[in-house]
Amino acid sequence: MSRHRIAIYATTLLMISLSVQKTNADILFIDVKIGTGTWQKVHEVYPLNGQQVRLRVAKPDNNSTVRWYRIIPNINHLYHNAEWPWLPGAYRWLGYEKIIYEKYELLNERGHWEIDPLSKEILSLHEKVPVHQGDSPGFYRTDFGSFWYQAEVNTNGLVRKSPGMEHSSERGISPNVFRISIRDGEGYLGYLTSFNNVPAVFGSTIYQNKNYIGADCADILMSAYHKWKGRKLEHDYSVQELVRIYPKQVQFELLGGNPDRPVRWNKDIRPGDFIAVKYAGGSFYQHIGALYEDANGDGMLDSEDKVMHAGPQPLHFSELNEGIFDGTVSILRVR
Repeated sequence: MSRHRIAIYATTLLMISLSVQKTNADILFIDVKIGTGTWQKVHEVYPLNGQQVRLRVAKPDNNSTVRWYRIIPNINHLYHNAEWPWLPGAYRWLGYEKIIYEKYELLNERGHWEIDPLSKEILSLHEKVPVHQGDSPGFYRTDFGSFWYQAEVNTNGLVRKSPGMEHSSERGISPNVFRISIRDGEGYLGYLTSFNNVPAVFGSTIYQNKNYIGADCADILMSAYHKWKGRKLEHDYSVQELVRIYPKQVQFELLGGNPDRPVRWNKDIRPGDFIAVKYAGGSFYQHIGALYEDANGDGMLDSEDKVMHAGPQPLHFSELNEGIFDGTVSILRVR
């Protein structure tokens, strides 16, 4: 290689290096620590309910100030990328529906370089999210589920931010926005509870499912399953597909939340099994959730027992007596 080409090559490498350094310098990273663990630079964490979580950003110098923000999706709105099943053109792709987000400064944390992001005051900010007429309120949780944060540092007028609402696309908020997804326990159901506060999106895509942007009934179950198993989510799932690929433990008719035959907890069924329903007059299975608990402790599946499910509302608990799963029911075992 000639000296001239070497000089050009070296100059090019220098320019690339300076560009990378400048890009990295413009990025603000949020550090996170769970309990007595070490500080980490990651975009998402999955602590158990009750574990202490701390956030911090590095202080550049004494002339710098810091502000903290919560980013809150409006989960009371019913989003759909595909046409609703009860309307003409059911399941037809419509395109990504814009997900509504609100951003609120944590005023009491201004100037604090390290904060407790799960304080009661901070988590109560969801009460400021507008609930539009016709929406379904009441699904937001502060004990477990997902919470998004942004930090902003001002140094002599130069403002640096961690990823936030400005990094949204047509699919929703960027997965680089810092997220705490709290699990209400170990195992599969623990990971499923971490999807609370994620918007319900009928016809959601793989990108939305795996990044906690939006999910519907079948995909939220499988997204939680893949998180639990540490596997890559490969494709979208339909209710019919899950009924086909997973073994049926038991099948029965459900009316008023009561099966037409005895179904026993921890023998016929167990927490975490999927419950799929084919409604009266239907030709295929239309809805699915996960069995959560024998709420009255009598050992039998009945109307008081709880299920976790999403669609068209976000993930939430229902008792079987609400009639959501009345019809031909199959219980699926997911190993």
